[in-house]
Amino acid sequence: MEEQQQSQSEQTTQEQARQEPVDVLTVALWMVEEMQAQAWIKMGLWKDPVLGELRTDLPQAKIAIDCVAALAEVLKPHISDAQRRDLERLLTDLRLNFVQRSAGGQ
Repeated sequence: MEEQQQSQSEQTTQEQARQEPVDVLTVALWMVEEMQAQAWIKMGLWKDPVLGELRTDLPQAKIAIDCVAALAEVLKPHISDAQRRDLERLLTDLRLNFVQRSAGGQ
């Protein structure tokens, strides 16, 4: 029994040693992903995962898009050219869809 506890303790220690701390850039990029998902959901273009249906809340969508834009500005000096282009394309897509949805388009 004592050997089993020691083995489990060693395994936990080894797992913790393999895990590296998450850097802020990774968290910020994750936040972009979360905010863009919320923007699509709030524009009624993706199903709300909680409700399982499409719902539109354009003021909330705008906040999510503004968050993506703010994060993009902070991230630009720290990411690759390809990532920068992807972010710019994402923002363009979000903004165009927002304008279309705001004008009553589907």
